[in-house]
Amino acid sequence: MTPAINLAKQRALKYQLHEYVHDSNAASFGLEAAEKLGVDVSQVFKTLVVSTETGALAVAILPV
Repeated sequence: MTPAINLAKQRALKYQLHEYVHDSNAASFGLEAAEKLGVDVSQVFKTLVVSTETGALAVAILPV
């Protein structure tokens, strides 16, 4: 599992996991996820978290 899911479990947070079998030949993770989960692509986002040189965290949420 991802660090975010592990933290949610540790803190007993409510969440819902949406899983699908990934096709290693898929050209786009986001488009594949939307298709396999049966949702509009406008509802799927890629989240990126980075740590800066000062240790601050920055989050980017990008549409697929």
